[in-house]
Amino acid sequence: MNTSPSRRLSPATPLTAMRSLPALLASLTIALGTTLSAQTPASDRLAPKSVRATAPAYPYQLLIQGKEGSAEVQFTIEYSGKAILASVVSASDPAFAKALLADIEANEFLPPRINGQPKLAQAQLRYSFNSTAGLDATARQILAELRKPMPAIPRADLLDKKPAPSRQDQPVYPYSLLSDGVSGRAEIEVVIDTTGRVLFPRIVSATNDDVGYAAAAAVTRWRYQPGQKAGQPVDSRLTITINYDQAKMAASW
Repeated sequence: MNTSPSRRLSPATPLTAMRSLPALLASLTIALGTTLSAQTPASDRLAPKSVRATAPAYPYQLLIQGKEGSAEVQFTIEYSGKAILASVVSASDPAFAKALLADIEANEFLPPRINGQPKLAQAQLRYSFNSTAGLDATARQILAELRKPMPAIPRADLLDKKPAPSRQDQPVYPYSLLSDGVSGRAEIEVVIDTTGRVLFPRIVSATNDDVGYAAAAAVTRWRYQPGQKAGQPVDSRLTITINYDQAKMAASW
């Protein structure tokens, strides 16, 4: 997706999430982060792993305030590696739970296999939100600037050359929208740094929280050519619009 509101990027649809609940409940379950019973065959003791390690989009207001905490979510990893039927186990703040849920739904996992065949798995993931953990010196400097009353990071439309997308993974359609049969829209402001990374997404507006956090999770996986001013790459703030269109999604089934 580009930054033009008129251009829509259709989210990827977890069609496998539509499997029947009885089939899910009747299938093999494997618990992550817990001890399997002694009766569990050794061949079943395979824990699903994430295909690509990512971190949830830190809720912007909590990030700016320096508020830290954690969230824990349980979910089912189905045959294709998609996470479905996610629910919150605990959270120190509701926003942390929503961010973690969105990240899990946007992720892809390796389901356990028995005799070469993928199996359903029950997973439970706990994530600790630390406002500066994992940030390099550049990201820390940008965060410090964002915490000022008037951040000196220009809007992309004020640059000589705007940031241009170089990689845009398809956003995952939020499971809540898919199951309810509704559409949604979100505007996310991000910082594009001088290397093209997408940092510190802020939900400007969204149909609901699920849409907002799903869009925030999506854009953090994107990359850009950085914007330029006077011929030099600069950090900039860019607003991205993501539309989740149920009518178009239904037509593609």
